[in-house]
Amino acid sequence: MAAIRANFADELDPAVRTIFFDRYDQEPQVMPKIFDVMTTDRDVEFDSATTGFGKLIQTSELGALDYEDPIKMYRTAYTPLKYTKGFKVSQELYEDDQHNIISKMPSSLAKSVVYTTEYWAASVLNNAFNTSYTSYGDAKPLASTLHPRSDGGTAQSNASSTGVVLSETNLETLRLQLEKHLNDKGEIVNFKADTLVVPVDLRKTAQILTESTMRPGTANSDVNVYNGAFKVIPWRYITSTTAWFLMDSSNALLKWFWRVRPEFKNDYNFDADAALYKVRARFAFGWSDFRGLVGSKGDAQAYSS
Repeated sequence: MAAIRANFADELDPAVRTIFFDRYDQEPQVMPKIFDVMTTDRDVEFDSATTGFGKLIQTSELGALDYEDPIKMYRTAYTPLKYTKGFKVSQELYEDDQHNIISKMPSSLAKSVVYTTEYWAASVLNNAFNTSYTSYGDAKPLASTLHPRSDGGTAQSNASSTGVVLSETNLETLRLQLEKHLNDKGEIVNFKADTLVVPVDLRKTAQILTESTMRPGTANSDVNVYNGAFKVIPWRYITSTTAWFLMDSSNALLKWFWRVRPEFKNDYNFDADAALYKVRARFAFGWSDFRGLVGSKGDAQAYSS
């Protein structure tokens, strides 16, 4: 609808008591709590990795030294794309607005930025089990049961093959799965699950599991070992009502690159007597390694990908 006086008569009428404009509270940003947020000055960013070495080889006295070659791992590309939004209003509408609604509209573009960044960041988890959605160089989705090892060793899984629901037993299952991830030489590395990301549908369950003093769901007087063990992050932008994810916040390589942070600009169309407003941003996002994150679709269905 064109922002002219004929279409916004209420804004011109001082007899109208109140006009609500964008009155809903803005959801707090979750993306910076989960993603490693960086700034780039390049048209594309690449993440790459090289393996270290395996265990020492027992060698006899004066025996030959064992030489091991490092292995070049996968490369991940992050290409920033442009995102924009704008609006225009007639100069007459701006001048005659009796409720200062038009003057508030530019600030609403800031909310649009939050909606956008949260939507695209959450798309990484919303598509974590989607075989058509890959970022890391092994051509697998973020949560896969078949992540190949660079050295040709046994494939690794960071997804529940049975879609386990969020429960005390299954929380421990996925925690052990995350903390037993091996590097690309098949060696044990230091992962610690400390963050539980859930849709708001599972917020109550997650809080009961992680905030109860005593073990939940049992008459026994056992101490709840998960009390304070995980930071629970409920995220409204997760579209599944059952999927849940455990992360090591220090080692989960979810990346967000700002090429151009949101820029707000305004201008004036001299010929049309119109005020113009816009916001523009460029960013890229994805992941550089699956390790440090495990997930379950939570639907109690078999999953293999």
